[in-house]
Amino acid sequence: MSSTSRHAPSNAGIRSPGPLNPRLDLNLLQVLQVLLEECSVTRAAGRLHLSQSAVSKSLARLRAMFDDPLFIRERHGLRPTPRALGLRGELAELLSRLEHLSAPPTFTPATSRRRFQLAVLESAWATLMPSCTRALTQALPLGSLEISRWQADCLNLMERGLLDIGLGAHDHPTDTPSEPPALPRGFHSHTLWRDDHVMLLRDGHPLLERSVPLTLEEFATLDHVQATCEGRSRWSLDERLERHGAPRRIKVLVPDFRDALSIVAHSELIFCAPRSFAQASRQQHGLVIRELPLKLPALSYRLIWHASHEQDPGHRWLRQSLMTHIRNAHGADAAADEH
Repeated sequence: MSSTSRHAPSNAGIRSPGPLNPRLDLNLLQVLQVLLEECSVTRAAGRLHLSQSAVSKSLARLRAMFDDPLFIRERHGLRPTPRALGLRGELAELLSRLEHLSAPPTFTPATSRRRFQLAVLESAWATLMPSCTRALTQALPLGSLEISRWQADCLNLMERGLLDIGLGAHDHPTDTPSEPPALPRGFHSHTLWRDDHVMLLRDGHPLLERSVPLTLEEFATLDHVQATCEGRSRWSLDERLERHGAPRRIKVLVPDFRDALSIVAHSELIFCAPRSFAQASRQQHGLVIRELPLKLPALSYRLIWHASHEQDPGHRWLRQSLMTHIRNAHGADAAADEH
């Protein structure tokens, strides 16, 4: 046996679909279904909102299509032929499937078994995701959620259909401080709320004894703990501080925000974090919030999804559920800008 024949794929037992009958007309099949139910051209015409002449012409075409008279005229109407009676069951099932196929898609969370895949920025998790997850799972009793950490490749995953939606944050560019940066073509977003950065210190930290605000020069001498975000150890916050001559002195680098909070709670280190995260986390760890010594452009938290999901009813339900819950959680601070 040659190498070619040994590796050639076998088509044994696989039937290729034959060509469709060129005379097949779905509108005619609907006429045939009604004729089988009514056994009368007059009554069928009334149900189909057609003239009797149009139904008679359709019947003539049906007879040619199936090569059978289909109906025999009798004194009180039409009598189906054995061929027509044999078609009746299959025709009803076919038309029902076609009607279902062409109907607009729907989504019912109470009965859906769909699994939604979300990616959430870590600083947003502590702010709202525990309560938001509870609300979603209660509304989706048979479905499930798969939640991962927002990473730099999430847009690519959404584009490939491997991720339904993301909750990320983006710093506003210096030249357009009122708006977050534009997303690549093919993506939509909804701004949830705007935020800024603050410092977190342990209760009893020596800095809290100061009676005057911290200067930028003094800030540059402090030791920081830093958490990686989107797989990066340097944030855009660092780049902006460096432009103002106050680079952060990163003393400890940890993989997540939770570790950073624990270290701050037991040391003299400080942690710069978004205000919403700081407010949601400070009481649990006994921390105090203080302002940065300079005002920086805001950052926006927003839901992001690919345009291919725009008309998906299940995805629309997920987006709306997240927006509603987050709007209630943040009240008037929640924005409503969709792009």
